[in-house]
Amino acid sequence: HFLLYRYDFFLSLTDSIFRSSCEMVSKSTNEKLKQGIAVRFHGEEGMGQGVVREWFDILSNEIINPDYALFTQSADGTTFQPNSNSSVNPDHLNYFQFAGQILGLALYHRQLVNIYFTRSFYKHILGIPVNYQDVSSIDPEYAKNLQWILDNDISDLGLELTFSVETDVFGAMEEMPLKPGGTSILVTQDNKAEYVQLVTELRMTRAIQPQINAFLQGFHTFIPPSLIQLFDEYELELLLSGMPEIDVQDWYRNTEYTSGYDPQEPVVQWFWEVVNSLTQEERVLLLQFVTGSSRVPHGGFAYLMGGSGLQKFTVAAVPYTSNLLPTSSTCINMLKLPEYPSQEVLRDRLLVALHCGSYGYTMA
Repeated sequence: HFLLYRYDFFLSLTDSIFRSSCEMVSKSTNEKLKQGIAVRFHGEEGMGQGVVREWFDILSNEIINPDYALFTQSADGTTFQPNSNSSVNPDHLNYFQFAGQILGLALYHRQLVNIYFTRSFYKHILGIPVNYQDVSSIDPEYAKNLQWILDNDISDLGLELTFSVETDVFGAMEEMPLKPGGTSILVTQDNKAEYVQLVTELRMTRAIQPQINAFLQGFHTFIPPSLIQLFDEYELELLLSGMPEIDVQDWYRNTEYTSGYDPQEPVVQWFWEVVNSLTQEERVLLLQFVTGSSRVPHGGFAYLMGGSGLQKFTVAAVPYTSNLLPTSSTCINMLKLPEYPSQEVLRDRLLVALHCGSYGYTMA
C-alpha cells in the first residue's frame, strides 16, 4: 500500500498528483502494488475504493494532458496516440513507463481508465502488427493515398516512388530509406504491397518505438504479454475503458443510407429491430466493427468523425448472396449490409460478423 498526498488545490493540483504519483509508484515494490493500493489526498479523510477510482480517473486525464506532450489526439479527436515529438519533455520515457504502469495496475485491479487510444496503439500493446488501414487515425489523406496505390496498377503511371520517405529531422527534410538501399529501389506493381507495409510501420511504429518500448516496460510489470495477448485490440479497449452507454434512438436518428437503402426498406427496418434486441456488449461490437472505436463522441452520434471530418453512421446496400457477411469501411463509418431475405438471416449473419469477423475491414 502507499499513500499519495494532494497538495494545495490552487497550486497546480493535478501536476502535483501526476509527479508525486510517479515518484511513489517508482519507490514502491511491484508485489505491494499488486496486493492493493491505498490512496489518501492531503487534507482529506476519505480512503477506500472510491478514492482509488478517483486517483485512476485523475491520472487518466493527466496522461493525455498536452502539457506533458506524451500523447496527441488522433484525427477523430476522441482517441490518442503516442507523440513522436514527446522528447520535448526530457522525462518523457520515464513518464511513458509510468503511464504503462498505471494502465497495467488499472487492469490488474479491475479499475477503468478514462482514455481511449487509437486502434494501432492497442495493437502495439498486444504485439499485433499494424497495417495501412491504421494510418487513417493519424493521417486520413495519406491512408487514402496508400489505398489508391494498392487498388491501382502503377506500372505505367511514372510515379517514380522509391523505398524511402522524406522526413523532418530537426527542421530539415531528409530522405529515409524504408529498408537497406531503399533510396535506389523503385516501387513497382510487384513490390507495392511491401512498400505500403513498410511505410505504415515507419509512421505507426518506428517513429514512436522508444515511447512504445517504455510504455510496455511499465505495462508488463503487472500484465505479462502471455496474458494480454489472449485478447484482440477491441477487447483490450473494453477491458481498459469499460462498456460505454449507447443510445439506440440517437444512433437511429443520426444514421444515413446509400446505394438504394432508405429508412422504409424492410432490410433497414429489420436491422434496427435487431440492433434493439442486441445486448449492450453486442451493440458496442457493432459500433467498433463499423467505426473502429467503441466510443460515441461527446454530443452523440451526430458528431461521429470520419477520415475527412464529420461523418455519420451509414448503411449501404450490397447485393445478397448465400452466407454473405456484412463488411465495413471504418474510415467513413459505413456498414455494407447485404439485402438479406429475412430478419432471422440478417441477425445470424450480423452476429457472425461481429463475433468472428473483426478483421474483415475495408476502406473506401
